[in-house]
Amino acid sequence: MTSKQVFVRESSGLRKEVGLIDAAMLNIGNMAAGAALFIGISPYVLPGSSLWVASLLGLILVLPQLYMYTYLTNRIPRTGGDYVWVSRTLGGAVGVTFALTLMIESLAFFALTAFFSASAIQTVMQTVGIVNSNSYLVSAATIFNNPLIDYGVAALIFGIIIAFNILKPRYGYGLVSVLGIFSLLAIMIAIGVLAANYGHFLTNSGLSKFLSGEGITLPSTIVSKFSWGDTLFMFPFFALFTYPWMQAGPSVASEFRGNKVAKYNLPVALFLTGGLVTIGFFLMYVGTGFGTANYLLSANGGAYNFWTAAIAMAGNPILEWIIGIGIFVWQIYILAYGVIVFSRYIFAMSFDRVLPEIFSRLNKAGSPVYTHLLDLVITLGFLALPVISSSATALYGATILGMLYFAVVSIAGIVFSIRQNSMKLLLASILSVSVFSYLTYESAVNPDFGFATSSGAPNTITLIFVIGTILISGLVYLASYIKHKRVGLDLNVVYKEIPPE
Repeated sequence: MTSKQVFVRESSGLRKEVGLIDAAMLNIGNMAAGAALFIGISPYVLPGSSLWVASLLGLILVLPQLYMYTYLTNRIPRTGGDYVWVSRTLGGAVGVTFALTLMIESLAFFALTAFFSASAIQTVMQTVGIVNSNSYLVSAATIFNNPLIDYGVAALIFGIIIAFNILKPRYGYGLVSVLGIFSLLAIMIAIGVLAANYGHFLTNSGLSKFLSGEGITLPSTIVSKFSWGDTLFMFPFFALFTYPWMQAGPSVASEFRGNKVAKYNLPVALFLTGGLVTIGFFLMYVGTGFGTANYLLSANGGAYNFWTAAIAMAGNPILEWIIGIGIFVWQIYILAYGVIVFSRYIFAMSFDRVLPEIFSRLNKAGSPVYTHLLDLVITLGFLALPVISSSATALYGATILGMLYFAVVSIAGIVFSIRQNSMKLLLASILSVSVFSYLTYESAVNPDFGFATSSGAPNTITLIFVIGTILISGLVYLASYIKHKRVGLDLNVVYKEIPPE
């Protein structure tokens, strides 16, 4: 059977237009340093924990995964990235089931990110209003307490991102890079503000006004000593929500422009993210002192965080708004990279004939337009869930699916290393399996991650979503296998060949 008969066509049709900056920006958005420094982690801080130390531990934890992903991206640079590695190593049923599961979980996450991006606008307006004693701005911020307005803002933003990608893939990548560069500059400016106030945060008048306006008061005595136990409790937050998400660049590997992109995009993204997150939290600890930092970070649901502290201490309206806009842009940035990554996974599964052929069709500009439209429809549906019920936030607990997926990718790495007789890859993959097995367990039992409740029992909504997603994904492959078998095509043959570029 020829390649033309096995796959939808002899070439993917996607163009090699992705440079190192584009690929690195995809991964930086995926790792979401801006969200980690916002309220993704700080509200869960324990009295004896050090977030900057926990960040370093989380970074070290994923180094074996970094080696594995970089190695496999260089060896098999194809659209769909790790989906191709897993399906060609462990079989189509495993590859499709887990890749499709990850995509459904990702769409739920992107929808919730889009919906709550309005809360970032509210945070900025309220913080700037408090610091500048502008009651009108503080009052205006409450507009975003309306779920219908939040839905409208989120839907508009997502629709614009989809339109960019449909018009031309280059526009989609350009949007990601522009948003990423601005987001990184905003973090660096915020870090500069915190560094300028090194050691005397609490005497800064702007921060004092902010804390007072948020109703946060410091007790006369705060006794808190560093605890390895508390710190080790916190590092899975970084390992779950930030550092392991490095599948974005590999998912567009067939579009890389040159070998250096495959070699360097992941290390650049990971170490830049790790540096910014670690330095950001480090400055917050030296700014107020260890015990006070943990007290403030855990007060009032995370109202005090890296971003709001930087806005409050900026001392300049222009800097305040640049940093504030940076919070919001980070949310858009996450959505922009997500649109590209989702389309490439669905494209790859369509190219392998598992999903309908229409999702691998390209328009004249070379864009998988029908895949983007599928993304738009499903995401708008997920977006409606928080409007209907606040319990939709339980879908954040589906992060367990991501950890399970990375464990499966790591198992594929072990099998591939044995076939290639690569001891370095074997060691890295074994370590990676161990890490993600632990993180899958941690996702399942720690109530702070949303899958389990405080009683230890699974959250009903999350459990239904997780099990339902896995079952539906498996049934999609089974239905496609049966359909193609009836017309004389065995999908097992497809997964014995690497797809063309």
